[in-house]
Amino acid sequence: MQEAFLDLNGVPTHVTSEGRWVEAGLAADGHRDVVVVIPGNPGLPSFYNGFIKTLNSKLPTETPVWMVGHAGHVQPSKTSLRSLPKYEHNRHLYNLDGQLKHKAEFIKKYVPKDARLHLVAHSIGSWFVLNLLKDEEIRNQVVKCYLLFPTIERMAESPNGKFFTRFATPLISILVFLSWIFTFLPLIIQILLIEVASFFIGIPRKCRKSVLQLVNPAVLRRVFSLAKQELEIVRELDHELVSKNSDKLWLYYGSKDGWTPVKYYEEIRTRYPNLNAVLCKRGILHSFVLESDTEMGNIVADIINDNII
Repeated sequence: MQEAFLDLNGVPTHVTSEGRWVEAGLAADGHRDVVVVIPGNPGLPSFYNGFIKTLNSKLPTETPVWMVGHAGHVQPSKTSLRSLPKYEHNRHLYNLDGQLKHKAEFIKKYVPKDARLHLVAHSIGSWFVLNLLKDEEIRNQVVKCYLLFPTIERMAESPNGKFFTRFATPLISILVFLSWIFTFLPLIIQILLIEVASFFIGIPRKCRKSVLQLVNPAVLRRVFSLAKQELEIVRELDHELVSKNSDKLWLYYGSKDGWTPVKYYEEIRTRYPNLNAVLCKRGILHSFVLESDTEMGNIVADIINDNII
């Protein structure tokens, strides 16, 4: 795996790859397919390391998998010359519209114009992908969109949306403040606290470095701000967009997902009987990157391979 911070829409952005590096383009011979993965929220690429590694291992060797994090969700290291634009004066870079422009710039800047583009998205990443299809230049390159546990409608009405609004939102300021205090602790104490907390709430060891990156007041402020806006903006499904692009969509719904209840799956299947939407029968959770990244990677890789010429 390779990783670096690339400037996108004015924000140093954490990007990872399996296969050829982003700036190297595609091999001169062989398939012209490229897979771009857009995360959920929080949008730290490191949470998806196992997922993209599995994807890459199952695809043709010349097909790279590129993972682009959300703007502002990973802080460059203290030794880096780069820094994130201050949130207070640059909220437009970190909101839904800013994140959408951010992903569009990545595709237009780094995906070769003759490439066959496969977009894989998780959770709110699915909303970004749907809206990227409004851009004809991007749409014309897209072979297929693979939307995993897609939060593309009625987020505030979902069980998790109601819980977040009622219980989590009032605590945001406190959580950000506590994370600020956390940063003053010696690194060894920070790691120890993350290890203990992760053990009790069931976060696997492989994700604990990502959690340490997340527990940063500047990052958490952007993560929570984006989450609040998701609940405000992602309401009714854009039926015109789904109808126009139904042949480019593959949706994977969870059977016990608090963000996308089964009734959302049933309703979209009823309205669009020819839409390729499936309901998980394996009990995979919305936060699949924690425990089921390899299993989910195998599922998605099989579908992508079906669409690679």
